[in-house]
Amino acid sequence: MRPRLFKILASLLLFLSVSAFSQKVNGEIPQIPDSLRKKIENKNAVFSIQEARELRNAIRGDSADAADAIETPIIPKDSLFGTYVNPLIVGTEVLGLNAFVWAWDYWVLDKSYAHTGPSYWKRNFREGWEWDHNHWAINFYGHPYQGSMYYATARAGGYGFYGSMVFAALGSSTWEMFCETEYPAPNDLISTTVAGSMFGEVLYRLSRASYNGSKVPWYRHLLAFALEPAGYAQRRVFGNRDFYTGLTPIELTVATGIGSRFGSDYRFGGDDADELDAEWNDRHGMMAVSLEYGRPYTRVRRPFDYFTLNFFGEGGLEGKVLQMDIMGKLVNRGIHGRGHWLDFSVNLDYDTFYGDLATVSTLSLGGAMDIALWLTPNLRFRVMNQVYWIMLGSADMGYDDIIKEFHPDYEPDMDSYQYNSGVKYSLMIETLYKRWRIYNKTTIDAMKTIEGTTAEYGVSGWDFLLLNNTALEYRLFSWLDLGHRLDTYVKMAAYSSKYAEPMSRRIHAFSWYLNFHLLGS
Repeated sequence: MRPRLFKILASLLLFLSVSAFSQKVNGEIPQIPDSLRKKIENKNAVFSIQEARELRNAIRGDSADAADAIETPIIPKDSLFGTYVNPLIVGTEVLGLNAFVWAWDYWVLDKSYAHTGPSYWKRNFREGWEWDHNHWAINFYGHPYQGSMYYATARAGGYGFYGSMVFAALGSSTWEMFCETEYPAPNDLISTTVAGSMFGEVLYRLSRASYNGSKVPWYRHLLAFALEPAGYAQRRVFGNRDFYTGLTPIELTVATGIGSRFGSDYRFGGDDADELDAEWNDRHGMMAVSLEYGRPYTRVRRPFDYFTLNFFGEGGLEGKVLQMDIMGKLVNRGIHGRGHWLDFSVNLDYDTFYGDLATVSTLSLGGAMDIALWLTPNLRFRVMNQVYWIMLGSADMGYDDIIKEFHPDYEPDMDSYQYNSGVKYSLMIETLYKRWRIYNKTTIDAMKTIEGTTAEYGVSGWDFLLLNNTALEYRLFSWLDLGHRLDTYVKMAAYSSKYAEPMSRRIHAFSWYLNFHLLGS
């Protein structure tokens, strides 16, 4: 009797739950469009990104209490979720990508480094790996992007973050050993594999968000292909094998403005040499892009369920500054409710700073503590501390002019950097009051040269970079802010060399800008 009674009670509870939900949808929530009401009744329906967001907000609201709701997956009808493309096929595709790029470099571009063969392969196995000093942009933008192609091929084949990283390592190592006349480089292997996986996961998720079914406009398919061609092609050929359907919220803002630099100075040893940086006191234009994927307080079930992507560019007649930072959570633990949260996470961070002031990159692994409190209904305070170990860094801190004083035959270029390891610290403080937002972020890199990685005439020692951004914004409309920001750049170098004395440079810049909210709120 007891099993029978249990079944009766369970059936009754299920019936009441479905009835209550149906009444809520049809009675208490009039903001749900009629088209969504009909779709809810169809268990095979495929929801678009916008439809899923509207349905979630209507049923559960958009508060922190409903954060877990956005993680509920709706599997598309065409999904092969839980299955994998044969690893031999994926490996062949990765090697085929290498063969295609090599053939393009050899037959079309006629690059000297592509004229490789068995003699170079034997040398690589016999003599091993060496740090290279190719152009900085190739090593720290080009290689990660190439790695993202390897990664996305496996990721779209059903493999997870770490499994796809293995295929990125396969693509990178075989390229280094067989596709170039240069010695295989450990910096390229690390950058292509780890940073490439970060690029790959970010682009893969944004590409996947562009379409989540078969009935989407052609231009969204085009956007998905442009963002991640390897992953898109894999999905089209072998089918959709992932869980993601666009339920994760995405916020995107783009800012543009103008400003001026001031306070530029340069010191070498104990001497003040302001005249060397006088040209930096000029006008500039600026542009910033900020993308937040997911919510900072939600549980990370898969790496990069939450990530941020920030780009900042500032260009004047006398110099430019470009910065790009990607931060993704690997795992986290915390509590949240009623708009408050306390979150502890392990993150990967890839930060690049490129320009006439300095050329620096850091690929880092570390932890963060993120706290947010609604002090009053109109006042929120948030602070986030991040501490990282820099696995691979690079720095060209502007000592070319000093080297040339002692080596007249030296011709400085953008490739005279060394590789580093060290620590990175970041502190972000944000205050929201009604329509006002006050924001400050300070980042400090402290890096020591890895022995044997200096370029010709290079010097080794410590490199320090401090970046500080203070911003004040006022919300004019729901889609537009008026803002003012003050940026401070400080770089210092302390090298173990009899001729390169301690030196530092400092530049301030302020900008007025308009911040456009293109996605999210």
